[in-house]
Amino acid sequence: MKISKEIKIALVAVLAIAIVYVGIIFLKGLKLFSDDVSYFVEIADVQGMPTASDVRANGLKIGSVKAITFNPDKQNLTVEINVNPNFRIPQGTSVYMTKEMLGSAMMNLKLGPDPNAILHPGDTIMGNPMTDLMTAAGDMLPQVEALLPKVDSILTALNTLANDPSLATSLHNMETVSADLKLTTKQINGLLGKDVPQLMAKTNTICSNLETTTNTLNQIDMLGMAQKADETLSSVQNMTFKLNTAMNSKETSLGMLMNDNSIAIHIDSTMMNSSRLLEDFRLRPKRYVHFSLFGKKDKQ
Repeated sequence: MKISKEIKIALVAVLAIAIVYVGIIFLKGLKLFSDDVSYFVEIADVQGMPTASDVRANGLKIGSVKAITFNPDKQNLTVEINVNPNFRIPQGTSVYMTKEMLGSAMMNLKLGPDPNAILHPGDTIMGNPMTDLMTAAGDMLPQVEALLPKVDSILTALNTLANDPSLATSLHNMETVSADLKLTTKQINGLLGKDVPQLMAKTNTICSNLETTTNTLNQIDMLGMAQKADETLSSVQNMTFKLNTAMNSKETSLGMLMNDNSIAIHIDSTMMNSSRLLEDFRLRPKRYVHFSLFGKKDKQ
């Protein structure tokens, strides 16, 4: 049985349509036979994000955008996303839009705090406004423009400072100070390496001698010495009392000597006579001493 030419043309047309459909689906990044689960995201603006765009969580691609529909009642958009069924989305997760510098917009999930409480397929996730680097840069332009005059003034001041001769002088002085500081540091290192150990050794010796002296003093019977000193002072005090008593008494020789004026007068007279006798002996020694080889005596 021959197939008519019209049937062949029809079969080729159907096959071409199927190939074109599969190609379109493939180019969009969608899967014909997929077990991904769907979630819905409500967001105000997708900034021209096409279908089949990436859906990421912590930088990892977990799915793609399946469809975008407009909600006339809420004046927002509902984005259907397909997510790998092995990836569990916690409750409290939100979606924010990002746009690369030279790329298209994409969706990123900010996961909720509790990984045990998860969303079920078909649940709705709230979306946040787009974080666009170019938009953020455009918002910063007025601030940058206001900052430019200040930057220009700062650069002018820096240029003036750099051309000031005193700066070179200051740098030269700093170099001199650094050299002096290096020399001082070297001297201190020499001091720490030589003199300080010797000083510490002498200090240790002094401490050892002091410890030995302290131990020796600890062995001395200070209480016994104090008792002996107390006894000596008592004896001296007793002797002083007896001496004072003897001096004040007229019955003792010392008391009579100290209190009787006649004895003092007699002693004074005796001393004067002795002085006269010695003076006469000095002037006339022959009167008292007779010495002769022939036994002759001179009389005067």
